[in-house]
Amino acid sequence: MTELRVVVTQLAATAHLNLMVPLGWALKAAGHEVVIAGQPDIMPAVKQTGLTGVAVGEEARYAERLAGLAPEETIYGSGYDITEIRPEALTYEYVRDCLAAFASPLALDVNTDASVFDGLVSFCRSWRPDLVIWDSMTFTGPVAAAACGAAHARTTIGRDHWGRLRELFLRMRAERPEAADEDPVRDWLTAKLEKYGCEYDDDLVLGQTTIDSIPSWLRIPARYDYLPVRYVPYNGPGTIPDWLLPEPERPRVCVTLGLSYQEVWERRAELGFTDLLDAVDGLDVEVVALLAPSSVPAGITLPDNVRIPGFVPLDPVLKTCSAIVHHAGTGSTLTALHNGVPQIIVPHTLHDEAQVAEAVDAYGLGVHLPPGRASAHTLRTELQRILTDTTFAERAERARQEMQEAPTPHDLVQDLEALVLRHRRSVGSTAAS
Repeated sequence: MTELRVVVTQLAATAHLNLMVPLGWALKAAGHEVVIAGQPDIMPAVKQTGLTGVAVGEEARYAERLAGLAPEETIYGSGYDITEIRPEALTYEYVRDCLAAFASPLALDVNTDASVFDGLVSFCRSWRPDLVIWDSMTFTGPVAAAACGAAHARTTIGRDHWGRLRELFLRMRAERPEAADEDPVRDWLTAKLEKYGCEYDDDLVLGQTTIDSIPSWLRIPARYDYLPVRYVPYNGPGTIPDWLLPEPERPRVCVTLGLSYQEVWERRAELGFTDLLDAVDGLDVEVVALLAPSSVPAGITLPDNVRIPGFVPLDPVLKTCSAIVHHAGTGSTLTALHNGVPQIIVPHTLHDEAQVAEAVDAYGLGVHLPPGRASAHTLRTELQRILTDTTFAERAERARQEMQEAPTPHDLVQDLEALVLRHRRSVGSTAAS
């Protein structure tokens, strides 16, 4: 196929960017021109990927902005939870109003403001991409694709609760003739599109296709047709330190709280630092805590078996590990699965981390340790169990092998090329009529 121009755009958070990079490089390696578009404060991280970047809109400043908002000014204080799964709670009114709350200044408009929409539309109308690939937590991508006539594909950044709730809303609305005209997401997107002289289309909500790197057993059941792809770890640039090269003399345990914990949420975590140290003190293990050295509280002395090396890419660390303790972020969970490493999860309480932890636990390759139970004693007990009970490692290896059966980003390139051709034929047919 002739060279395509592809725009990749995502939330201005490094964890989100990292999930997009392998696909960007697969397209680049196939001979296509790829540009990563994002807000100015993500551009240093974009530059480190080796792909070309373009800054659009004003800086995101998520940590600063979130810290300055009262709870009721954010989705977290709205009373609506997009990860809600209890059947008794999912009434039509709740589902409709939950989608409305997310498609509002409480959530999606916090992720990308008007300046980002303006900047990306302007760039796309100038550069004329054939394809826009967009992060499911920001809708600048489909709006810009509509404004410049490009095909577009959505990527999930975790389990697809937005798609699940959208599907549920449409199904429930179809059973209520009196509600036929209700659609808060359509109304929200229509207002965005009208600014650029574009009309609403249903595929702008969930993409012309959705690329999903979540393994099938962890994915939310849905009727929507996903385009599966194997998760390929990209944790940012780095070097492998000398201490990581020899075979560990004793079981190595990695601890990570994720990039967003440091960048966006001001190091708020459910796992207490002193509990962690007390849990591993004296154990015959080597602990590698991928935390900033500055996160160590003043006056704390590290046990001899704990190393805090600063940033080291997670993937090469996990290749030497017997277990990982983490928060259920997408990158940490999938990188652990990719390496067949048993997991102890003390989930954050921001999204569906507890559901992810429950699924990992139910699959038998890890332990869900709710924050209320994550004392030094229980963490020590569960760590000893996961290191001595070989069934955890066996099931983690089975999950790793299953992930390897999914199409690679390289395999996905042909699907995306076909999407562009279908879109061109559709546009041509519409123009001819």
